[in-house]
Amino acid sequence: MAEGPEDGRPGLERLSDGLLVLLPLMVAWLSILDGPDHDPVATVLGVASAQSFALVWRRRFPLTVLLVVMVLEGVLIAADAEIFVAFLVAASALGTWGRPVQQRIGLAIGLAALATGMVLSITGGAPAGFAVAGVASVAIMFVGFWLSGWLGARQRTRIRRLEAERAEIEQRAAARERALLARELHDILNHAVTAMVLDATAAAETGTPDESREALRRIARTGRNSLAELRRLLSILRRSLSDADHDPLTVPPGLDRLDELVGGIPGSGPRVTLVRDGHAGPLDASIEHAAYRVVQEALTNVIKHAGPVATTVSLAYASDHLSVVVANERSAQTRRAGNGLGLIGMRERVELVGGTLTAGPGADGGFEVRAHFPARGAACSG
Repeated sequence: MAEGPEDGRPGLERLSDGLLVLLPLMVAWLSILDGPDHDPVATVLGVASAQSFALVWRRRFPLTVLLVVMVLEGVLIAADAEIFVAFLVAASALGTWGRPVQQRIGLAIGLAALATGMVLSITGGAPAGFAVAGVASVAIMFVGFWLSGWLGARQRTRIRRLEAERAEIEQRAAARERALLARELHDILNHAVTAMVLDATAAAETGTPDESREALRRIARTGRNSLAELRRLLSILRRSLSDADHDPLTVPPGLDRLDELVGGIPGSGPRVTLVRDGHAGPLDASIEHAAYRVVQEALTNVIKHAGPVATTVSLAYASDHLSVVVANERSAQTRRAGNGLGLIGMRERVELVGGTLTAGPGADGGFEVRAHFPARGAACSG
């Protein structure tokens, strides 16, 4: 709980500190104005000024300031002009900025000094009841001011901790958002570039002008679609877009675009069959988008690693879940080992919306990707 002086404190806090520093001097002046004419004016003002000066350092040296103030208060008590204001302000400062060991020492010394004062008052001829009541009142205020400072310090520490936790949560959310955007870019570019390379290779090797033109048209269409999706992603990153650059109603691709995705696969690529089973009920947009990306990445992997093989994309709809299976037959060509990042990205994307994903060899020697999604995303359930 201990901390040094805060030079960057807000203006109101600085004003409050200044008023607390001047409080002993102001109370001393008021006591002189209201007190009897024989009060030692110079002594009261001098000691109160010294207490105010000592309180300037209460943040940095809370225990030392308390001890100094107590000694000066003893001078005022000897002059029969005690005010106890600086004593209470120093007690609050000890609770706020003192280290635990300093607080224990300060409390013990303060209470011991009050008890000693009570004994001296009684032995000096003061009525016992009056002395006990007076010292007890000051002791209660002393502990109360210390407790007030201690609780305030705990509250400020808790606020700082909550602010730090909130900042950390925001950083994690931003990092997750960046990871999602990076995954989106990977899916878009990986599929588009793979399809365009396959089409370009087919166009270069074919001898039919019509087939070459068709391949070039598919390349242009794939490029346009990829640019449209990239523009959508970039619009998320850019905060100050004009209405002409950004359509707020634009939504990410969903399952309704699977036919377009399958139709865009080059003729020299895998032979894809799209099968839908069950009634396509309402699904969260996040579920549809994740399922679309799983199919897109799985087909891209088939193109890259298996080649022109028969591939089936199966969608099984149920009332509370969606199952997606992308299975390709065994390839005649040697399978090239990938780095596994595509599968990792798919699994993270599926788990993010509350689903599960498995991938591995199929029963016929091919490869299967199976994803199971809830009808509602994890963020929306409950």
